[in-house]
Amino acid sequence: MSKKTILGFDVSSSCIGYCVLEVDDLSVKFISCNYLKPIKAGNIIERIVDTRNKIKKIIEEIKPDYIGIEDIISFMQGKSTAQTIITLTTFNRMICLLAYDYLGRMPDLFNVMSIRHGLKINNIFPKKEDMPELVAKHLEITFPYERSTKGKNKGGIKVESYDMADGVAVALYLSFTLTNKIKRKVKKWI
Repeated sequence: MSKKTILGFDVSSSCIGYCVLEVDDLSVKFISCNYLKPIKAGNIIERIVDTRNKIKKIIEEIKPDYIGIEDIISFMQGKSTAQTIITLTTFNRMICLLAYDYLGRMPDLFNVMSIRHGLKINNIFPKKEDMPELVAKHLEITFPYERSTKGKNKGGIKVESYDMADGVAVALYLSFTLTNKIKRKVKKWI
């Protein structure tokens, strides 16, 4: 395979982590990761439109060959309400549509369990807070943590770092499927 660019997204309505990797048959190279915080002001349509415009610009600037997106979870014990799931689904599928428009095909969707199982290094299932160091180990990089510059957490790791790490995990998992390190599971849209 010639060198390809992968863009991975971890989507929520409060923070969208994303990552750019380059991959070929022999290597996976970390290019960058970042996050986008959707606006909180305005109604849901205004929030989606603003986020759509920002994500569209990211996709057009990066020009990826592949886009991977962490798929929605329909229920998380003690963490999901119908409103949370509806909002998350709305943002997730809006980004899926942008990816489809850009690629001319469906983006690659992966559930969080597949990603974490596929990236784990030993028999211990990684938690969200384990992901920065896990992806850094796979990519042989120092993870670019965001640090708080104010408040009682000054100097501490910002929560957005974990969203960036999840974006890296999506892109890395997709790279593993493209290079046959992990068998690709076909996701059907419902």
